[in-house]
Amino acid sequence: MHMRARNVTWSLFAAAAAVVSGSAPARSGPWLPAPGEYYSELQAGAFSADTYHDAASHRAVLALGGVEESRSLLSYNELGWKKGRSVILGIPIQSVTRRTGRGEVDRTETGISDIQLGLRFQMADGPTAAALELDYFGPAGYNRKYLLTPSQVAWADTTLCRGLGEADSANCVRQIAPPRLGAGQQELVAAIHWGVSLKKLNGFLQVSHGYRHRGKELAGQALLSADLGFWLRPALLVAGRYRGAIDVGRGLTRADDVEEHLAGPMVVYRLDDHMDVFASSLHTAIARNALHADRFYVGVVFRQTGLNRLQGYLGGTRRP
Repeated sequence: MHMRARNVTWSLFAAAAAVVSGSAPARSGPWLPAPGEYYSELQAGAFSADTYHDAASHRAVLALGGVEESRSLLSYNELGWKKGRSVILGIPIQSVTRRTGRGEVDRTETGISDIQLGLRFQMADGPTAAALELDYFGPAGYNRKYLLTPSQVAWADTTLCRGLGEADSANCVRQIAPPRLGAGQQELVAAIHWGVSLKKLNGFLQVSHGYRHRGKELAGQALLSADLGFWLRPALLVAGRYRGAIDVGRGLTRADDVEEHLAGPMVVYRLDDHMDVFASSLHTAIARNALHADRFYVGVVFRQTGLNRLQGYLGGTRRP
């Protein structure tokens, strides 16, 4: 039992990231802004989860009951740098609260989560486009150390979380512990975005696939996304989104192998060529070692690009 408690302690440093994912990925795609152009998005999000998916993907209530709450604010900015190149800066602010089944507030953490620095390179342009994206995510503004001592972890593992397998014991203990704003790891992401304008359908399709390196303790992840949007009216875009992360390789324990598949709708209202407002949601379809949550987002976009309305979310009002 002492050996398992030690393994649980180590796995907690990595597994906590699955509990606090609150910001939806910004809407980058295969079309880039030209030099001097920009795309700026301010997005607010929230969710409240009372269940999670365990190491076998089964849905279960949180340890001690209650809910995990998250509120987020993401500032995402992309600036055209040189021809066929753009730079990205993303700053997420989060507030995470853990409430027990008795309704009391156990702990709330608020601060800047993992900052995003990125570059995008145009591989093909026009009605059919492709781009390579390279991102660095680094922890900022939060405590990177785990907040339970080994003796506290051992106590929880042998009492409240007793009888569970190693992975689910780690899931149980991390739900009891104070929340964190990130995994405290430096992460690298490489992805390729593909897109096509659907002129006859007055819309667009964009997909991406990539890989996220998550440090020594966490399993790497294959990243997948898809967006299908249609202009129902000159100022009204309706889209469906999918976001997926599949673990590849192994982390320190099975609790570190996090998988999530999220899907949901988005509605964009275009005020003019330079400004949008939007509302969207993402809902957990399948997951492992992760919360089951319905995430909701609203936001505003400021944009100056020469892209047309069928060239993804960065496009303006111009017709192709």
